[in-house]
Amino acid sequence: MKTVMIYYGGFLNRTGGAFFHARNIENELRSLGWKVEIITLDNLPIWFKYLPHLVEKVVNTVYAPLGFLYKAYLTKVMYKYFYEKKVDMLIFEDIYLSWNSDVPSISMLHAVWSDNIQALSITEDQQKMFRKKEMRIINKIAHPVATVSYPYHEYITNEHFSGSLSKNIDVIELGINQSKFRKFNEITRACKSIIYSGTLEARKNILFLLSVFKNLYERDTEYTLTIIGNGPDKKLLTNFVNSNHLPVKFLGRLDNDKVLSELHRHEIYIHASVKESFSYSLLEAKMAGLTTYAYAKLQIPSEFIDVGFNTFCAEEWCHGIMNISPDVNEFDCSKYTNEKMTQSTLDLIKC
Repeated sequence: MKTVMIYYGGFLNRTGGAFFHARNIENELRSLGWKVEIITLDNLPIWFKYLPHLVEKVVNTVYAPLGFLYKAYLTKVMYKYFYEKKVDMLIFEDIYLSWNSDVPSISMLHAVWSDNIQALSITEDQQKMFRKKEMRIINKIAHPVATVSYPYHEYITNEHFSGSLSKNIDVIELGINQSKFRKFNEITRACKSIIYSGTLEARKNILFLLSVFKNLYERDTEYTLTIIGNGPDKKLLTNFVNSNHLPVKFLGRLDNDKVLSELHRHEIYIHASVKESFSYSLLEAKMAGLTTYAYAKLQIPSEFIDVGFNTFCAEEWCHGIMNISPDVNEFDCSKYTNEKMTQSTLDLIKC
């Protein structure tokens, strides 16, 4: 039996593209007969598991945004010390965690931190310095590096890093277990029902989503909004909802089956994020048959978005949702399966 170690830099109860990729490729590799072990911060001894996040916060307080790199470096050192084993394949869910070895390996570039620090106030010089450090990290990786969509590959190589990377970046589009969707097809959708699923953080721009909904509700009180997820902006968002007397349901974090069930109960999916490299949430919304509205300049497969907006003007989004009859994008869902994602990974690593 072949064995693989997957290294993920967060806790198991977190969500996001890297977490879902780890879980999805784990399940598919197991079905192919592999023995799979995912290493997360939960695996570390109690005295060490929260140390990386503590280091991140302390360093970012003084030398933002370098705290993210120190956190990843410390996590990598501890993973190597406690959990480096002889296996047939290594998968790193983060370019910052990876190390070079004789074992066939791949590092996933879900996104770079320098493109995802909307919650921090930093100068242009700090951003340039951070990007240079990231380029050195990527260029030193000896094994394949793959990002998660063709638009993000184009953006990250030619725009964000201005063509300065010497390391070749491949593309492996993410996949999901599509068989799960069939059991929810008989659920009745509520009219004018809006839903969002994801973390409640600055990059996801949920306060803007609430502003859009406020505009919609003031024009038509039949609209409703359901928000799935949790995160650091939860209190800010609930205060906005309460002060404006809006009918918004916060369901918190749900397991994937419950998320899919909720999606099938709604008509409209709004994704107000300012940055994405793939978006499992939009893919699941499309698979569940919702009409999707999002920022048009996200670096994701364009077929995930039925109606795209070029600005973050709440009035524009409100008008579009109420007045545009979208041509719902039909797309080849077979491109986004766990099977294809996993086989592409094995092919790239040559396992």
